[in-house]
Amino acid sequence: MGFTALNIFWLVPAFTLTMQEMVTLNVSPQITAEDGKPVSLQCNVSSKSPDKLQIKYMEWSQNQTKTTLCSVDSEGEMTTDKSSTMSDFRCEYNNNQLSLIFQKVEPMEIGSYRCKLRSNQGATHVYSRLELDECCVIAEGHLTSLGPGCTFKHVYPDGEVHWFRGSHRVSDEPLEHLTTKSVEEGGWLTISSYLDRKSSDVLYNCSLKSTKSGRYIASALVHNPNARFLGARGHASPLLYNSEVAAVRTVLYISVLLAFTVK
Repeated sequence: MGFTALNIFWLVPAFTLTMQEMVTLNVSPQITAEDGKPVSLQCNVSSKSPDKLQIKYMEWSQNQTKTTLCSVDSEGEMTTDKSSTMSDFRCEYNNNQLSLIFQKVEPMEIGSYRCKLRSNQGATHVYSRLELDECCVIAEGHLTSLGPGCTFKHVYPDGEVHWFRGSHRVSDEPLEHLTTKSVEEGGWLTISSYLDRKSSDVLYNCSLKSTKSGRYIASALVHNPNARFLGARGHASPLLYNSEVAAVRTVLYISVLLAFTVK
């Protein structure tokens, strides 16, 4: 009796391992989404005996919250739960592939997602990480009662504001600047900075440096009360008088060099 029980004890894990190897899930370990563009997390089922495979249950869930976003039962019926996320998403199921499709990705949705499977050939799960490319949608420069100011909106990830006068970084001079940050809906950042300089007859460049890559991802120019600068997705668009065009081109040229040389 003792010999029989011992043999059964060793056979159980061996049988489980064999079942797990019969069916596998395939996903991309990491996918990076661009701001405002759709992205798809795909989970494919592979089997050594596909003709005999019967999927009983399959799902995509947020790993951080353990919340199921969508699932498919043995009849192929889809269930979707959008109550736990701010993003607009949908799920599609076809030929043993369950896809989680985001129309756009918010910073709050960044993280690990789990694809889970139960079948007649075993149960398994895998993880795919969703990232968001760095971005800044709006860059504005203006004059305030404190001095030159700039605001960066719809920012991801966090960033540092650096002030330049021509090719010289203002932080190297005895001038103070104040930077504030706030988190908006969806996890986007709004970053504002003000330079303690009352004079308005100097052209300043306010640049946002990503803490993720160390690159400058947006910039704005500040000169006088009649000049405001609005840039889309990190590209500053100066509105200056014709006499100032040469100075603007010089600063923009320096900004491009900084994007490639400053780490």
